[in-house]
Amino acid sequence: MIPFRKLFHSSDFFLGLRQTLADHLRAILAPGNLAIIAAVAISYVIFGKLGLLLAIPSPGSAALWLPSGICLAAVLLRGNRVWPGIYLGEFLLGLTLGGSIPRLVVIAAVNTLEPLLAAYLVNKIAHGINAFFKPGDFLRFAFFGATLPAALCATIGVHFLYRGGFSSWHDFLLAWSVWWVGDVLGTIIATPFLVLLFGRRHHSLSLAEQMELTVLLTGLSVVCLLIFGPHTLTWIPRSGLIYLCAPFLVWSALRFCPLEAAGATLIVSGFALWGSVNGFGPYGNTTTASFFIAGYLAVTGATTMAIAAASAEQKRETEDVLGMYHLLKEVKDGEVRALQGTLDAFRSRLAKHGLDQTEGRV
Repeated sequence: MIPFRKLFHSSDFFLGLRQTLADHLRAILAPGNLAIIAAVAISYVIFGKLGLLLAIPSPGSAALWLPSGICLAAVLLRGNRVWPGIYLGEFLLGLTLGGSIPRLVVIAAVNTLEPLLAAYLVNKIAHGINAFFKPGDFLRFAFFGATLPAALCATIGVHFLYRGGFSSWHDFLLAWSVWWVGDVLGTIIATPFLVLLFGRRHHSLSLAEQMELTVLLTGLSVVCLLIFGPHTLTWIPRSGLIYLCAPFLVWSALRFCPLEAAGATLIVSGFALWGSVNGFGPYGNTTTASFFIAGYLAVTGATTMAIAAASAEQKRETEDVLGMYHLLKEVKDGEVRALQGTLDAFRSRLAKHGLDQTEGRV
């Protein structure tokens, strides 16, 4: 009887596995999901090409890898069923760069594993798409969603590259660090903005808030242009202006929602990337410019989003306290009105009782 029972349970397992695979395949082939897959693949190729403009000598690694952040945002927003877009995007990008098929198959699998693992950890540990509204959740996102998965996949990917003879072993640490830093930075910069933009409803800004935001973004753009743009004003010390972005970033974090703070960080990143690619700014003329840009943007991006998360948590707690205050005030006012009604009724009864006694004596 035992062999037949084992065979029965084994058949149930394979039937369940086949049903699960069929359901997953139907979810992938849904028309709406196919459009998302295509968008992810196209975005991967475009922003991958942009990231490789800042590549330093290493096997296909860039110090600012925005596709990692785009892919993680897609998985957080749409689920694991978008993974074919990640794989296809990495594979097509490798083909445009002339990579060999065996190498592309493995590297695409590694780069697909990273956002899937990161999304799983963020959903389990950092409250998923709500990870940007509490400082603790954002720090957990930065570690479990960006740092840890990137380190694991960089180790696997670079190890495969060197085991396959695509480069020499003495550059292993350099390639690993560039891969890891690029993925971490791309995740911290791109994922919050995309998740907050497409994953939540946004309150409409008042006219005064719109004007304030316009002034903020205009001022930030001007400062970034002075720092990372062509050196037209020779009397301005370029390196001394690099910290002038900080007041605008803090302004966006304290006065607005995390979405606006993420957008401001993205603007700074865009100007820094554009200026350095064209040889402008403080990071445009050094052989290790990619690492300097990565360090600068990592600090500014993480700090800005942490401040924005703390500000959002404080605003939410203040609203909760005010809501509780108004609720308790309404309850208290209702109890006072009820007590006042009881007292009025008691006075009325006393007055009536006194009048009856007076009439009885008469």
